[in-house]
Amino acid sequence: MKNHLLIGLVICTLPCNAQKDSTKMTKFNNEPIQLKEVVVKSQKIISKADKIIKIISINDNKNGEELFRQTPSIALNGKDITINGCSGTKVFINDREIRLTGDNLISYIRSLSSKDIASIEVLPVAGASYDADAKGGIIKIKLRRKFTDDYQGNIAMKGMASDKSFAMRPSYSFNMHQHKWDFYTFGSGSWTTHDRGSILATRFYRDNKNNYSSIGDINTPANNQNICAGAFYEIDSLRTIGAEVGYFHDYTDMNTTSNSYLTYNDNIQNSDAQYSQRMKFNILSGSVNYQRKFDNKGSLLKVMVDYVNKKSVNKNLYNLLFLWNNRDSTYRSNLSSTYNIASTDISYKKVLTERTALLTGIKFTTTQMNNDNCYQSLVDSKWNDVLAYNYSSKYKEYIYAAYAEVNTEIKQWQLIAGIRAENAKTTNHNVNMKKDYSNIYPHLVLGYSFDEMKRWMISMRYARQIERPAFDALNPNRIELSQYSYQIGNPDLKPSYINRVSATLIHNYKYTLTLGCELYTDLIREFTKQDPKDNNVSYVTFENHNHENHWFVNINAPFQLGKLIDLNTNLTVVRQCIQMTAKDSYSNHNLVFFNCVANFNLPNKYYAEVEYTMHNRLYSGNSSIKTSNSINVKLKKTIAKDKILLTAGIDNILNESARYQSELSEYSLQSRHFMGSTGRLISLSLAYNFNRGNKIKVRRVENSSTDDRARMSNKR
Repeated sequence: MKNHLLIGLVICTLPCNAQKDSTKMTKFNNEPIQLKEVVVKSQKIISKADKIIKIISINDNKNGEELFRQTPSIALNGKDITINGCSGTKVFINDREIRLTGDNLISYIRSLSSKDIASIEVLPVAGASYDADAKGGIIKIKLRRKFTDDYQGNIAMKGMASDKSFAMRPSYSFNMHQHKWDFYTFGSGSWTTHDRGSILATRFYRDNKNNYSSIGDINTPANNQNICAGAFYEIDSLRTIGAEVGYFHDYTDMNTTSNSYLTYNDNIQNSDAQYSQRMKFNILSGSVNYQRKFDNKGSLLKVMVDYVNKKSVNKNLYNLLFLWNNRDSTYRSNLSSTYNIASTDISYKKVLTERTALLTGIKFTTTQMNNDNCYQSLVDSKWNDVLAYNYSSKYKEYIYAAYAEVNTEIKQWQLIAGIRAENAKTTNHNVNMKKDYSNIYPHLVLGYSFDEMKRWMISMRYARQIERPAFDALNPNRIELSQYSYQIGNPDLKPSYINRVSATLIHNYKYTLTLGCELYTDLIREFTKQDPKDNNVSYVTFENHNHENHWFVNINAPFQLGKLIDLNTNLTVVRQCIQMTAKDSYSNHNLVFFNCVANFNLPNKYYAEVEYTMHNRLYSGNSSIKTSNSINVKLKKTIAKDKILLTAGIDNILNESARYQSELSEYSLQSRHFMGSTGRLISLSLAYNFNRGNKIKVRRVENSSTDDRARMSNKR
């Protein structure tokens, strides 16, 4: 006989053996039947030709950041989210990008919990339907779904403290389905009352005659708030319209006092400096989305219209006292920037057969950027313009794109092939510069299953992509960092082009071995230089490397050690080959990234988590970040029928600090940053989950300027 076992939406037919119990009645119709125990386990990690899917249990009791850290191929290195060691990753929630970067992006992801998230999808290579500058791949968060008139929500508060810092991080989410309407709102914030630290900088001159050292004390109170709200209306069974508005505010007040000591050609120069930098920006966005279904197979028309406005102000005041001659100097600068991005994306997906679909679309994006920088010096109690540092620019960019992609399965093969054509026109009125360039960006994924159950698979991927300069890197406004250093943009930057090739062997849906390479032309890198007017002054700018090639191997291996321990490991090894100019030979480096997370299921609904993360020395331009090791520990407890989650933890137990080194022609510069917010931290958090009915899949309004927004999400 056969027993039909219903699991979710999948019906499995399982053979069962019936055994008679001799102590019971002998008639078959009345005889009890004892079935052998059948245990069905769903896979938490599923690998496909084009992506990796992590299925989230509603009882995981983790926030979005913690779930990211335990997802194969994803690594969080400081403020950066990477896939297989490649930065520039885009994060989407139900097909809508989160429009933030760095700490602000991670804070927003943290506002979601396992109660909200159904799955996390990792696409190492973005398809043709995504903008060509999605070079770091795509992470898609799929939220839970329901169809009845109910709601769910989450409220959380986290406190983080050390001997030098204190911060509160509140967050919330609320989703509701009512008749033909879907409503949602998400929000998060961070209030840092104080974040004290120090910076130590030392120069080692190659002539062994001169020397330089500097020590600075920093306090950086800051706050940011992010909120978005949206709604969908189901006009009928075929048509849906939605809209979303979002607002983000960030304010940082950095105050630094420093003392510098320079001995150069037998001259001694020591000085004290006070530096304040107040950075504030606001982002207002709006999106409208229309969808029209054409059949029950999934054929769909989408129209997305999107607008973003960002206004930022950066005020700096710098006081310098030269102790060796008792002379002082005072400067100030005021940089204001306005960005406007508008885009429209129209796409049509036609499902041809059960296993074949064709996607086509067009997109237009316009970007307007205005910058004004006023730099002044205080002379005889009067502010005077320093014309050499004043700057005003008007930058315009227009991007036209068309794309097509086919997805098909033939027996044991899966093929995804796409092509994207883009034309970009840019104008910088300040320097009378115009650029007009067009390119084709092909994309190919080929997968093969060695057995019917797909326990052994291989996936081969290729894509050509572009990285356009961030608007922050294009601004040639001068930002003073100290008496002997500053930062400045480069309006002559060229876009980078990347060819990405990889092959992934997949076993048992979750174990993966990936070999690949990323070949860059004109890669944009930060570069440290000496000021031509004063060799003792260094500055950081952006330049294009002629070529840079990354050859890598990545291993993902999750393990279940009994019923108590769940172990996730992620290892990436990279051979980095850098050619700065066409005349230079290649310099080669070996990079290692390792992340391991162990989860312990303890009695009485206690849970523990231990995370270890490391990387060796990382290289960029003529600078490097030294080796780092980090250990985080958390203990969790659920109460009140799992509605309340209490968490206590210690981050960065080893109290690792950030260490940097730059190699210039006359000297080597080494610096070390000790900040309370990045050192050893004790954290306590409380999260409350509430709902009526079952969980909801929140429908999010998509937008069409996702990748363009990321270019303006910096604080400068």
